[in-house]
Amino acid sequence: MKSIQILIFTDLDGSLLDHNNFEFKEIRDFILKCIKNGIKIIPNTSKTRIEIQVFINQLGQNLPFIVENGAAIHNLDLIHPKVKLNDNQLVFSRPLSEIVDQFKKNIPTDFQKRCVFLKDMTLIEQMKILGLNKKYLALALNRDYSMPLVFDGSKEIVDEFTRHLKKFGMKLHEGGRVYNISDDCSKGKAMKTLIEMLKNELKCKTHTIVVGDSPNDISMLNACDQPCVIPLPNKKNLSYLKDQKIIRATQTAPKGWEEVVRASLKKINIDLEG
Repeated sequence: MKSIQILIFTDLDGSLLDHNNFEFKEIRDFILKCIKNGIKIIPNTSKTRIEIQVFINQLGQNLPFIVENGAAIHNLDLIHPKVKLNDNQLVFSRPLSEIVDQFKKNIPTDFQKRCVFLKDMTLIEQMKILGLNKKYLALALNRDYSMPLVFDGSKEIVDEFTRHLKKFGMKLHEGGRVYNISDDCSKGKAMKTLIEMLKNELKCKTHTIVVGDSPNDISMLNACDQPCVIPLPNKKNLSYLKDQKIIRATQTAPKGWEEVVRASLKKINIDLEG
């Protein structure tokens, strides 16, 4: 086995990026220091490919990343140079057009009526719900694999809706601001597929750190070596997760991200100065 490769799979909004203004300037130098020390940082988010590219451009460092709640992995060669696949990506989802068709044909009308899709809202409503300006809103709605929505119903109805979607190979993801309907994929499934590829095909030993803040992060939090949770402003998010391994930040993003990553690295005897 080769020396251990540290992988940080991280949600972006509310985990690495400030929940309100999506900034990360305060921790940019620390992120770059992690990368310089050979740590792989892999955004694993509900964001679209083009939204993540904006983050990468701001960081000034190209990264591998996972889009739309585990629908596809991009820039595989940046994880390991021996990964050679067509288009340098792995896709786990049907295209959005097929998912929309399945939804319209097979999901009971009563549930469909409870779904208010962001694409059908006014610009003002979209901006308010996602907290984005007009420029970045267009990037968030330019989706390849998923449908963001607001759902009108109790937890019991949401659970029933989720069961109906599952019958037809679809999944409901709950994020910090909206729900998303997608193919039957998840952040955790995509992450595990990637880790297994590294272990089995490339004989690469890994240590995985995951940073998240919302229910759609649970699948990857449950599948890593070191789970970390970032608090949202004025909200006890994911407080029901009782795993004793979880490191919980005392600060919101972005400083909370640096806090839990430093703590995670110290647990494996890595101390990045500064």
